Amino acid sequence: MIELFLFLFTGIIGFVTLVLMLRFYKSNPFCNFFLILVISIVSIRFFIHGSYNLGLQTILKPDRGLYSILFLIVVPSSYLYYKNLIFQINTINYKDLKHVIFIVFLFLINSIDGLRNSFIFYFGSFTNFFLILMFLVFYLTLIFKVLSKNIWFQKTILLNKNHFKLIKNWTIYFFTIHVLSSFAVLASLYIEIKSGHILSGKSMAIFLLFFWLFLFFKILISPEILYGLPILNKTLLRFNDSLLEKNEILKPIPNNWILEANGKKIDQDQKLKEKITKNITSYIQQVDKLSLEEHIFRNQKTSQNNIAEKLGVPTSHIVYLFKYHSKISFSEYRMQSRINDAIELINDGFLNNETFESLAFTTGFSSYNPFFIAFKKITSFSPQDYLKVNKI
Repeated sequence: MIELFLFLFTGIIGFVTLVLMLRFYKSNPFCNFFLILVISIVSIRFFIHGSYNLGLQTILKPDRGLYSILFLIVVPSSYLYYKNLIFQINTINYKDLKHVIFIVFLFLINSIDGLRNSFIFYFGSFTNFFLILMFLVFYLTLIFKVLSKNIWFQKTILLNKNHFKLIKNWTIYFFTIHVLSSFAVLASLYIEIKSGHILSGKSMAIFLLFFWLFLFFKILISPEILYGLPILNKTLLRFNDSLLEKNEILKPIPNNWILEANGKKIDQDQKLKEKITKNITSYIQQVDKLSLEEHIFRNQKTSQNNIAEKLGVPTSHIVYLFKYHSKISFSEYRMQSRINDAIELINDGFLNNETFESLAFTTGFSSYNPFFIAFKKITSFSPQDYLKVNKI
């Protein structure tokens, strides 16, 4: 009985979490469609299981057997959540539907009698176990690769360092929940197969319950995840002067250069290396000077060709410099330089007599919208909120 109450309680907490996150969905960088989908599916399943078995409803029955397969959609949805979180993709790509192919395949081979008696089920019920095992390992590996490459082991990223730390800790926590949940599902399937029960993945559901309950409470007690940093910053600006440590919070991560060339080189680049290795330090200093002192990126059309012309060197040298000696791409370097320029202008009182649109054009952006997006991405503040901090 206590276990059933816990199922019902976890489902309700999941719904509360979902409702609160939806309130700030558009402004919350920690939340996207796929996280909403995952939380919805998990909460519904726990709620149905708890309420039905406690006799609180008789319409929605806990899914058993065949339809339990459909809950596997949580796995690829989690992968797509991380992918969208990292790359800040706000539109739904129909190509993502390819991630449901395996689930449809698994559903069909279990629902068609002819296939259930075919060579596919040579190992009997253990066929499902092996297929789901490969499915989970495949997606956990994908998730690990995308997170380790783009967040966990990334030393330089165009984000405010506090924001970056929050994302890193959150993804580690969430990924741990996924790994533990996968083990619980596999253990449930194994127990059900050995005991001859209908497969549902619920034998170890009590552990799944605690894993997800911990996740829901983690979100609820972490305002930066629940509301997102833009909303949180606006709230804190009203009450907390400790947020005014501008140099700590707002300064983009510096030191994008590395002296030792990274990555394997094609023959053409290898030959180029022999010519310009001794000039790399000089190139770095001159490019930074063009950016920080001469503000070359205030020109919207500034490209690597323009940098090369200013330095009096072939464009291939500058392309090589950013390809092998920079931790970020040229376009990212240009964006970071423009935001640094904007911050300096704000600090110098540029907005006392000018508008934000004028600031965007002055620093090299084609319009206010890309400037706003870039500013918030790097500092975690909107330009308006930064101005408030600067005035205070």
